[in-house]
Amino acid sequence: MAELTLTALGKRFDSHVALTEVSATFDDGEFVALLGPSGCGKTTLLRLLAGFEAPTEGEIAVDGTLVASARSGKLLPPEERNMGIVFQSYALWPHMSVARNVAYPLEVRGFSRAERRTRVAAALEMTGLTDYADRMPAALSGGQRQRVALARSLVADPSAVLLDEPLANLDLSLRATMQEAFAAFHQRTGATMVYVTHDQTEAMAMADRVAVMDGGRIRQFATPEVLYSEPADAFVAGFVGDGAVVPVEPCGPSDTGDVTVRLLGQEVSARARVAGPDRLCIRPEDITLGDEGALRAEVRQCTYLGGRFRLRLIAEGGLDLVAFSTARVRQGASLGLTIGRPWGFAAEVAHG
Repeated sequence: MAELTLTALGKRFDSHVALTEVSATFDDGEFVALLGPSGCGKTTLLRLLAGFEAPTEGEIAVDGTLVASARSGKLLPPEERNMGIVFQSYALWPHMSVARNVAYPLEVRGFSRAERRTRVAAALEMTGLTDYADRMPAALSGGQRQRVALARSLVADPSAVLLDEPLANLDLSLRATMQEAFAAFHQRTGATMVYVTHDQTEAMAMADRVAVMDGGRIRQFATPEVLYSEPADAFVAGFVGDGAVVPVEPCGPSDTGDVTVRLLGQEVSARARVAGPDRLCIRPEDITLGDEGALRAEVRQCTYLGGRFRLRLIAEGGLDLVAFSTARVRQGASLGLTIGRPWGFAAEVAHG
């Protein structure tokens, strides 16, 4: 397995800047998700890791060994980086059987027939495809084709596995099954995995850490629970999870060690790493409904989610909030609400 180190990485295509000042370390054996909207630079970053593109700035190292450097011009080709790659399109050869598709990377590298046979058998068993070895890709389901692509990426014992939106072409039920398969594979092998997706549910469910990207930068790189409960800025707060970002007036520290801010004329205690946050991220879990609540809100929408209801609320001043309720609430009803210990941050922060 491998540790991947990115240092001040940048990539330009003519006048278009795809990546800028990307620095991060993906730990040995870690499952990292690159999450962001279309055009944020996540696939470009994956292609730089794979060796399909050369960086315009910065460098990439694998286990401390430089594989790409804009300054020196070094660029180790993909076939010499020992990284497995799973594409969104699967990229299977239709005229080859499952076993031959999986074996092809070993053929290209000159492995003996006996070694190829041993490695292919192990990769097929690992991905649950032993019984499909002689089938052609056209006779497989979408999920089975995806597993063939995964087996092919693993057969040469790669130092890292790179996955470019591998579940985008699957239906919802199959995507859930394959999420479990990828997570189980990672746990079983301990492979370093870098997974590109625009789907926060995928990223939050599978990854050890998630790099949220926007505008060619990593806005925040943290565990899923930290991204949700302590977003670094308004973009991360809005892109990850449900809730609202609202401006507030800082008032100073509170008696409990939190900070106090003023929201719609009410003082609210908030968690924060900065002394004077001027923004709050209010998640549904931060809102308690009840007549004793100091704030009032009107129910604009009530959606059943299975076991609970999602309420869209419009509070005083036009504040748009989301809360959860165990009972259905009619549209137009007026509710009292209390906001308890949301996350506070400054509007302008350094990203990375």
